Amino acid sequence: MNPVLLVSLAGGLLGAVALMLLVPPRLIRGVAVGIAIFVIAFGFQGGAPPAVWQTSGLVAISVLVLALIRARAARSGGVRYWAVSAWLGYISLGIVLTGSWPLAFAVMYFGLAGLLAWVVSTVDPTELRIVYAFIAATAAFQVALAGLELTVLPEPIWGYVGGARDNPFVNNELIRTQGTFGHPIPFAVFCGFSLLIAWSNPGGWSQKWRLINLSIAVTGLAFSGTRSAVFSIAIGLLVHIALSASLARWLRSVVVLAAIGVLLINIDVGIARVMTELFQSGSFSHRLGGLESVPALLDKRPPLEVWFGNGFGSAGQLYDRHLMHQIYMRTVDNMLVYALGTMGIVGLSALLALSVVTAALADRTGRAILAMVFAMYFSFDLWTWFNIGAFTCMFMAMPRSDRTVDGLVISRQALVSATPRMRS
Repeated sequence: MNPVLLVSLAGGLLGAVALMLLVPPRLIRGVAVGIAIFVIAFGFQGGAPPAVWQTSGLVAISVLVLALIRARAARSGGVRYWAVSAWLGYISLGIVLTGSWPLAFAVMYFGLAGLLAWVVSTVDPTELRIVYAFIAATAAFQVALAGLELTVLPEPIWGYVGGARDNPFVNNELIRTQGTFGHPIPFAVFCGFSLLIAWSNPGGWSQKWRLINLSIAVTGLAFSGTRSAVFSIAIGLLVHIALSASLARWLRSVVVLAAIGVLLINIDVGIARVMTELFQSGSFSHRLGGLESVPALLDKRPPLEVWFGNGFGSAGQLYDRHLMHQIYMRTVDNMLVYALGTMGIVGLSALLALSVVTAALADRTGRAILAMVFAMYFSFDLWTWFNIGAFTCMFMAMPRSDRTVDGLVISRQALVSATPRMRS
């Protein structure tokens, strides 16, 4: 490994720990989650050199553990956190029993994802606003890196996985960018997180900052060239609008989105061409092949394997046995089919139960984000990516933004009665 890179990572670890020691305990959990988000986005993905993703994981774990120690936050975030923990535990148990995935990967990935979900489930509204700010800042940093990919860098910082890809949004005249996420799709998903947060504004940002963050997220989506992410984000936006308690606000949002859609169609930015190319592309036929494999996964395997699969990470076995009707590449690109193939009917049912429970108990912003994630299930093996899998656990366990602040609350009557004594 490059000594300069190793020294930089070590310096980053020391700097993060030093920063954590300077942060007041009242804000420590929010800052720790924010630092973990930045670090996970920067280096915690399998396409990075092993020393990079392992060091990134250890940095994130260190700051999160330090936050728990300093904040003395022993409680969990309730049902959604335990649902995430049960899901991670079920996957891990299957890996231990079947040996379907490297144990070192599972310990680092699921350990960090579970710890991130735990810490974020304990934050209060003030710390939650810090987390939202870090998400926006991380998205801005990643979009800046994406811009450098198009102008200066010969290739992404951690290189390509499967080579460069043409961007369909600009008639394939530019490559699709990925920041440090290892692939354009997880990069686009993270931009979607930032976009939905800026749109719903749970952090109480001013209109100026909302527009800035929305513009950055949209730019990142355009750079990524990921059509499925745009469609999934649109579903998230519609869910957020549909959950509005105010009819006037709901109608206004619908009118704004309709006006934007009409404008884009009339100025001919290539939407019709992009959609036509999508349905004629190998990418679409590849994903269709994943759905066409479902009957074989149910009919051509032993009953025990149909119910429980061969463990998370065992998709390669399905291709070796010709159970997957995909010839484009050996990647399922459908999380539901992946769960059915590798973890059986029980694993698929667990994933669906996790999705329903966490979305049902989330606030309006959380439901919009999780709706986007669930839509991505149909075009992306989301849980097989360290970074996006960890972020999904975080959003599934994230507390409601309308939750009351924990701690001492002084009643108005007690404050008034104490005023004369203070004056005397």
